[in-house]
Amino acid sequence: MCGAKQGVVAPAPTAPGVPPAPVAPGYPGGPAPMGQAYNPNVAVQPTVAPPMPQSLKCSSCGGPMKPSGGLALVVCEYCGAVTTMGAGGAAEIIQKHFMLDSRISNEQALDAGGKWLNKGVFRRKVAERSELGTVTLKYVPYWVVPTSVVADFQGTKNVGGGAGVGMMAHGDSGAKKAAGAALFALTIAAAAAGSQNRNQPVNTQPQVVRVRDPIQMQHNIPVVAVRGYSKYQPDDGFQFQLQNKLNFDKRSTGGVDVQGGDVGEPEAKAQAQALAHKFIEKEAKKRVDTLESIQVYPTTYDGELLHAPVWFMEYAHKGKAMFILIDGHSGQVMDGERPTFALW
Repeated sequence: MCGAKQGVVAPAPTAPGVPPAPVAPGYPGGPAPMGQAYNPNVAVQPTVAPPMPQSLKCSSCGGPMKPSGGLALVVCEYCGAVTTMGAGGAAEIIQKHFMLDSRISNEQALDAGGKWLNKGVFRRKVAERSELGTVTLKYVPYWVVPTSVVADFQGTKNVGGGAGVGMMAHGDSGAKKAAGAALFALTIAAAAAGSQNRNQPVNTQPQVVRVRDPIQMQHNIPVVAVRGYSKYQPDDGFQFQLQNKLNFDKRSTGGVDVQGGDVGEPEAKAQAQALAHKFIEKEAKKRVDTLESIQVYPTTYDGELLHAPVWFMEYAHKGKAMFILIDGHSGQVMDGERPTFALW
């Protein structure tokens, strides 16, 4: 075209007095990067984020901070202010930062854990037959994410003569299963007595009823802000007693270790949505015997950072390592592991 030879790219025009960019062998039509010839076999070097500064000053009290790599939330060891870490330095101090005071002792935590271990018809003296391991108390950061959930579900439920069967299959405890069995037996007995008088056969088949209902729930879902603390994540709808929260004051921790974190609020909101889906699906399964489908629509709102006192107990039962998580403010078990059956 216009006298240009085929296969050769004409150099771009330059302003008067400005020399054209050098052309490197093997790199037609472009400048040589950093004065070196283009080599197509050289691996692409990934972009590396700038290193985190070795020392920073707290934006609240001016005290020195030494953030570790990967931390998103750094707690000042002098005033306790939490600073969010951006690329290469401090971004801002979290204003919505609260705490719960520690109200139970080591002995009270152990007592609460032991009662939880022994709870249930099929668990006999689990606590007494277990070996206690390490017991620690820490102030752990949680993002408390207000979450509203709406769900539409449909399924089937057994009613009539088979009502007891449904309760036996889906009861949450041995007592409920026993009650379901008793109700089933009484229903069959009454039906049999009536049929003898009328010389009619007994219909013991359950009637299947289709159920389609909406569910709406609201939760202040706690999401642990430390990525490696998966066992510190409540997994069964636990909620902190936020009506007792206080503005965070490091002096009120009593010298207990205060943890920083590496989970930001956007990630915590995503985790809260996943947990909300799990909670509302569990609620739907309580209302039917067979859950066929469910559509969940969660909405999360801006949350707050809460440092909560948490007792973490390690123990072993028949050689298997397990744990218990206890809220050091309310004394409630947040989560944990325990044997399903322990009759001897």
